[in-house]
Amino acid sequence: MPVQHNAPSSGVRRRGRPAKGTPAAREAILGAALHGFSRKGYEGTSLREIAEAAGVDPALISHQFGSKFALWKALVDEMAQRLAAARRSIEALHGASGSTRERVREGLAHFITANCDIPELSKFLSDELSLPGERQDYILHTIWEPYQDAMLPLLREAEADGLLRHNGSPELTLMMVMGAIMLPLMMMRRQALSNHAEAELSRRLVSDVLPMVLAV
Repeated sequence: MPVQHNAPSSGVRRRGRPAKGTPAAREAILGAALHGFSRKGYEGTSLREIAEAAGVDPALISHQFGSKFALWKALVDEMAQRLAAARRSIEALHGASGSTRERVREGLAHFITANCDIPELSKFLSDELSLPGERQDYILHTIWEPYQDAMLPLLREAEADGLLRHNGSPELTLMMVMGAIMLPLMMMRRQALSNHAEAELSRRLVSDVLPMVLAV
C-alpha cells in the first residue's frame, strides 16, 4: 500500500527522484506527509518539508494534490483504505458461527492489529482528534465511524451476554480499547523497532488489552 512506514530523514533527498505523476511519486509524498504530520503536526509541517523528504519538487505536490489540506485528506483516505481489510474481517464476524466471546475477541484483535500495522497512525490520530474542527470531523467520519460501525454489533452482543467488564457501554468500551493501544504505540514507536519487535508489540497489545474489556 502507498503509505510508507519508513519515511526518509527530514532534509535528505533520495537518489533519483520519483518520476512526476507516477505511483512511486504519490507513494513517496504520502509517506513523507504521514511522517511529517505525525512528528510535527499539521501546522508545523510545510509542503516544502514534505517535498524535501519525498525527494520531489514542491510544485509536484501542488499540482497533484492542490493544497496542504487536500494532501492531508488524501493521506487520511489512504489510511482508511489500508484499514478497510481489517474492517471487512470484523464485519464478517457478524452472525458468524462461534461463541460471542470468540467472535468479539477476534474482532478486537483485528482492530488492535490494524492500528499496529501503520506505525505512525496512533500519533497522527492522537494529535488530530484532540483538536475540534474540520480535520477532526474528517477523521471521525472517514476512519473512526466505519470501525465503530463494524465493532459495535459484536460489542452489543457481548453486552447482552454480560461479557463486558464493569458493565461498560459498547461505545465506551471501544474508546477504551483505542486509548489503551494508542499510548503504548506512541511511546514504543519512539524507538527503532525491528520487524520482530513490531510483531511482538502487536501480539502483546492483543493479549494484554483484551482482558481489560472482556470479563473472564
